[in-house]
Amino acid sequence: MNNTVLNGLQLYRSKWFSDLVDENMLSNALMTKPHEVSTVLSYIFGTYESSVIDFLTSGLGKTITVENRQYEWPVMIAHDKAIEIYDAKWQGHSVQSTDTPGINQTPILLYMKEKWFGPGAILAFDEREFQARVSGAPYQDGDYYVYTVFVADGKAESYIPANLLQKFSKVSREGSAYEEYSEEADIVNYNTPFKLRNHLTTMRLAYDITGSAYSSKMVIEMKDPKTGKSSYLWSDYQEWQALRQWYKTIDRFLVYSKYNANPDGTTDLKGTNGRPVYIGAGLLQQISPSNRQTYTKLTADLLEDYLFNLSYNILSKGERKFVALTGEMGMKEFDRVLKEKASGYQLIDTKFVSGSGQELTLGGQFTTYKMLNGIELTLKHFPLYDDIVYNRTLHPVSGKPLESYRMTFVDFGMRDGESNVQKVVRKDREMSMWHVAGSVAPGVGHAKSKSTLRANAKDGYTVNFLTEQGIMVKDPTTSGELIMEVA
Repeated sequence: MNNTVLNGLQLYRSKWFSDLVDENMLSNALMTKPHEVSTVLSYIFGTYESSVIDFLTSGLGKTITVENRQYEWPVMIAHDKAIEIYDAKWQGHSVQSTDTPGINQTPILLYMKEKWFGPGAILAFDEREFQARVSGAPYQDGDYYVYTVFVADGKAESYIPANLLQKFSKVSREGSAYEEYSEEADIVNYNTPFKLRNHLTTMRLAYDITGSAYSSKMVIEMKDPKTGKSSYLWSDYQEWQALRQWYKTIDRFLVYSKYNANPDGTTDLKGTNGRPVYIGAGLLQQISPSNRQTYTKLTADLLEDYLFNLSYNILSKGERKFVALTGEMGMKEFDRVLKEKASGYQLIDTKFVSGSGQELTLGGQFTTYKMLNGIELTLKHFPLYDDIVYNRTLHPVSGKPLESYRMTFVDFGMRDGESNVQKVVRKDREMSMWHVAGSVAPGVGHAKSKSTLRANAKDGYTVNFLTEQGIMVKDPTTSGELIMEVA
């Protein structure tokens, strides 16, 4: 839906841009106006639905703080767009069908028309299990930006299939990952008994603004729906957009990130300064592969048998509490099944839900059903699965993303007084935010005196975001997935 016309009332198409913001860019993007223009278009800044993963973990007090990057635990036997690739080169030539681009950690050059990803960005291809990391900033070659990428898992035998690098294939941002003592950051766009081990991922984002753009007024008014604050200043919009993208990216990467460490805990993926880049396993990768099952049509018997098998001889009846994260199409499938066999389920309230009927609160769109054998299933709409920008494989009949039919059953029960699923954060690094001031500083404004101390001579400032966090599924044998499969 990028750059589409919504209806006959639209005056002009939206434009996309990234990274450094200056007055010329604002003018080209139709975001400034001459002083004498009196009419104002009103724009309500798009709402960001609260992070589902953050709500189900830290929002319910299920966060633990660690002091090391690696963490282990015992288990008893749980405004975006994709960018088109116009050319991909490997070892000096355009990628051929017989090539194994990226093997032995060799660089792949991706030619794209937009500067959309920054250093350290993790890119997912049309088959999203294949991921690569951007090394350094892209450089311009004629009409194209050239990105140097390496296979993100850091393994010598890994490569990106050639069919995913052909012209008009796409890549999208899955997250970002950096080495210790890093200086680089991804960029903002406008419009993550035996022992298990995981490690935290350091994620970053940064945005720049010039001194002139800091005070520029726009032709549109923005309103932050959370605070009610209205503003015509580009700097306010930029801060809101950066925070919105930041939290969405963290939520996505906590679900889809792929573990890249070797058995000894090291990784071969290196950042620009030569230090290792560690990527922790996200929620989906931690679910036991044996608990994944495909389906073509959901039935009540299939659902009950699946959940019974998932908890059989593992969980006591008091612990069989599952949350099913699913997209709009998965919710539709559930609704059809429940109507077909409504007598077998009992609608109840849990700590996730208050009210009754349509008056559900605390996150909304929670519906809990009690089944046989003490199984309780709480449905939660998961917008990540519906996003057509990041989920580009479509159902041949409905035309909706196949990912929207995915049903991820997560066991949020308790183990020895602790939740089975928890967010893990590095001490004092769950959310770091700072600015590097030049001629202007956020909240302070322009420097007016030679005694004003600033960090550099740049006419503007940079704002940085950094987090070091991950997610832990203590018992991966009690979570699973039903995944739609089509011929």
